[in-house]
This record gives sequence, structure tokens and C-alpha cells, in this order.
Amino acid sequence: MPENVLPLDVTHLRSALDHLNMGVYITDRDRRILLWNRKAEEITGWRAEQVIGKSCRDHILNHVDRNGQPLCSTQMCPLYRAMEVNRDSREPILVYASKADGKRIAVSVTVAPLRDEKGNVVGGIEAFRDESAQVRDLEFARTVQQRLAPESLPQEGVVRFAVRHFPHDLVSGDFYDVRPVGEGRYGVLLADVRGHGVSAGLYTMMLKSLEEQMHSRASEPARFLAAVNAELSRYVVDESFATAFYAVVDVARGSLRYTNAGHPAPMHFHRDGGAITELDTHGLPLGIAAGGGYSEGAMQLAPGDLLLCYTDGIVEVNDRAGKMLGTSWLSAALQRYAQRAGAAMLDHIYRDALDACGDVVLPDDVLMLSIARPV
Repeated sequence: MPENVLPLDVTHLRSALDHLNMGVYITDRDRRILLWNRKAEEITGWRAEQVIGKSCRDHILNHVDRNGQPLCSTQMCPLYRAMEVNRDSREPILVYASKADGKRIAVSVTVAPLRDEKGNVVGGIEAFRDESAQVRDLEFARTVQQRLAPESLPQEGVVRFAVRHFPHDLVSGDFYDVRPVGEGRYGVLLADVRGHGVSAGLYTMMLKSLEEQMHSRASEPARFLAAVNAELSRYVVDESFATAFYAVVDVARGSLRYTNAGHPAPMHFHRDGGAITELDTHGLPLGIAAGGGYSEGAMQLAPGDLLLCYTDGIVEVNDRAGKMLGTSWLSAALQRYAQRAGAAMLDHIYRDALDACGDVVLPDDVLMLSIARPV
């Protein structure tokens, strides 16, 4: 390897990296591997002489995300993003790398651009740790949690449902359900437990259990949330709590009755004129006070209208300049994509958030659910 490729003393750098207790490799701007330390050999089984000069995506690491989606050959590659936006990763990112024997291994990666003396990005550095032992139990918990979500969304009546869930970790603190509460009516519940990860995931499982216990009240939004809140308040530890939005949707008429427990107000896109209004009922988050009451609102979806329900992970995130995206950003994104089919619209909004932030994953769980009435 030509030593002038990197603005560093390569001999001393290689020696230092070989003493680290984590896998590390350095690439040029084209992601060709220039340095590969001993721990990287140990974790992956790839020897340095096998990978130097090759791209990390050339049948070497072939990173995929937790859903099996390729990263290395796309703009979602963490190292590529770090070099493109000229910024270190904010926290480790969980990916799955290919070992020399073809098996996949869970690793947490941290990435950063490598700059020359003038500040120009000339390459990138990625450090990674083997997370197999820690991830094994989390993957089981994730499988259990995924089974809490409905297998399919209703396909009857004049409205159409779509949902996208982007967990930050393997186990999420965001939760949703869509279930029958009477002929032609469905209860729609979105909840966001404070924080994310295992502790938040445990509360989502409790919410699922309480939702089933209170099913007899599910056709009355305010009464239903009050009952869930009263029970949840008995079990909350420390300051943990959940925000929630609950609606009963009449799929034959396209009408909703709804209530809110400290959750971001869903956005109503009006096809006639393109305006966006928010559903403005308010109440305390779940689990704070057992005696809290909730008010109800009602709305009607006209042909072409759409309701976007979401958790705050899509708006409480900073762009590349450090400014929070906020609800005005989401409102503008909804107006841009409201005419697209439900799931595609949600995907576009999420991708726009990633582009605005320069991240591979957002720093919190994101859940978006749309209820649309096609023309």
C-alpha cells in the first residue's frame, strides 16, 4: 500500500491499531481497504492480505441491516454516509457482517471520515465489536415483540391503512395495533414508551396485555384510554410512561372518534385545498396519574383525505445544521407525498428525514400509520 495515500504515519498507525480490542479498518474515498487490524481478522476470519486493496463490499463484509437489507452497496452504508456528510457517527450502529466462512455476525460499528491537513475527506475509518452474545437474546425478544403487531391491516370499507415501523434498536418502545371493536369499526392504537430498547420494549408488551384486558371498553376512546391508564399507573417504575393516541375508525363511513394521551397530534391532510390540520385533543401521558381523564374528538375523512399518526422520533431529531426537524417539516413532507400510496408515502417521509439528518438510522424509534380515504 502506498504510504502517501493516508495523511498519517502508516507504520505507527498499523502498530497502534493492532493493539486495540476492537476490529478497525481504514478505507479511501472509494471504500477500498487500506488497513485492517488484528482484531478485525479475529472477528471476521478475513486476513489482512486477503482484503487490502479490495472494497469492503466486494464479498468481504457485505453489511446488511437487522431486516437483511443491503448496506454496503448503497448510500445507507454507515462509512459512506460518514464520508459524504463529513461527520462521525453519533453512536454505534448495529449491522450484520459476513465472515470469511460465509456466516453472518452481529457487530456494532462506529464510523468517522478521515481528513487530510486541509480538512478534505480522503477516506474513512470504521471500528466494530462482536455483539453476537448480547444480540442473541435481543433477537428472541424482537421476534416476540413483532408478533404483538397485527398480521395484516383491514382491507374493507372506504379507508385504507398503512404502517411503517423503524425501530432504533432490536427491541422498540413504539407500539401499534389495529383490531375490530364492532361491525365495520376498528380500534387503532399508537403508543410511544419513554426511551427505547429493552426496558421500553417490556412496557409495550404490558400495553398489549392491558389493551386486551380492556377490550370491552374499546369502542369508546376516552373510556378505553382511561381504563388502560388506571392499570398502567399501578406498574410504572420511576418516571417511565407512554404517550398514546387511540381512535375508533368506522371504515364504512370514513369517520373517526379519537382521544389523545400526551401523544403528538395526528395530521389531517385535506385534499380540497391541500391544507393540514391537527387533531387537538389532549390528556396526560399514560402511567403518570391513575385518575386522569381524557376528552374525545371526532372527524370525517373526505375522499382524497389522509390522516398521519406518528411517534415523535420522526420530528424530534436534528438536521445537519443542528436544528430540530419539528412538525412543520413533517407537515411539508406530508404535503409533498400525500398523493402516493400509503406505505410508499411513509417510506419517502422516513428517507427524507435520514437525508436531512445525514444519518443511517434515526436516534429514536419511528412509527408512522396512515388512514386514507382514496378518491
